Amino acid sequence: MKFSNFKYLVKQGFLNFKENRLMSLASIGVVVSCLIIVGICGLLAININSFANFLGDQNELVVYIYDDATQSQIDAIDSFIKTNENIASYNFISKEEALEEQMGYLGEYGELLESYQGEENPLPASFRCKLKNLETIQQTSDQLSSLAGVELLSTPTELANVLITLKNAAFYGGFGVLAILVFVSIVVISNTIRLTVFARRKEIGIMKFVGATNGFIRLPFIVEGVIIGTIAAVVTFGVLSGAYYYLLHYLGTTATGWLAMVSAVLISYGDIWYLMLAIFLGFGWFIGAVGSAISMKRYLKV
Repeated sequence: MKFSNFKYLVKQGFLNFKENRLMSLASIGVVVSCLIIVGICGLLAININSFANFLGDQNELVVYIYDDATQSQIDAIDSFIKTNENIASYNFISKEEALEEQMGYLGEYGELLESYQGEENPLPASFRCKLKNLETIQQTSDQLSSLAGVELLSTPTELANVLITLKNAAFYGGFGVLAILVFVSIVVISNTIRLTVFARRKEIGIMKFVGATNGFIRLPFIVEGVIIGTIAAVVTFGVLSGAYYYLLHYLGTTATGWLAMVSAVLISYGDIWYLMLAIFLGFGWFIGAVGSAISMKRYLKV
């Protein structure tokens, strides 16, 4: 296609949008509403995932060692943990360090435990491990419990299951909402474009008879749909960006207690604004183009 023809067809798309502006504005309003809901669900899902990862990082898999374990057994456990692909990091806590830690927790009452220093120390040595993925916690626990010298494992299995369920619910729930709203948006835009197509159906028929290709006829309407999707995406980006930035600022300056902890793990606006813009534009263009293509299908069969 020549550039002059392409320029002409794009111009026709803008004219179609202008002439059908009332329905186009209505379509923009519906698409904006859908995209706002999609955006809210998306932001909620990624922040739930971030919060779940944060909680997961705060919990450790603790491997307690027998008091009579040999140094070779401890070294073997250390070597296994160091090379295990499911473990992100770990620390070895000796019996002495464990007692000092407990004394520190008691503060001014820590001196009550001084009599347990030395051979009377009842606390075991341990390895404290952080996992890369909470879904591997049972597998990793089974492997560690079979090693010689391991007395007991402390695993946050119930919390891990809750966090995994939470992350899966956020992912699949968000995907389901996204699919429904994309369908609704496509239907709305296709109905809007169909009005323009219906008004020009005779002209389209004549163009087909004189040899115009489907692409030549379809492009102005696709441009119209993409314009609707682009405007809706930009409006949605502006609304959600302002709301999310304000929420982060509000929580960061006024939140206390558990809200302060939640606000600390929310994903910052600077880390996701470009992703938000790209996703909204992508959805807007996709919805506009597909909606226009669907509305044209019937009238190109001449």
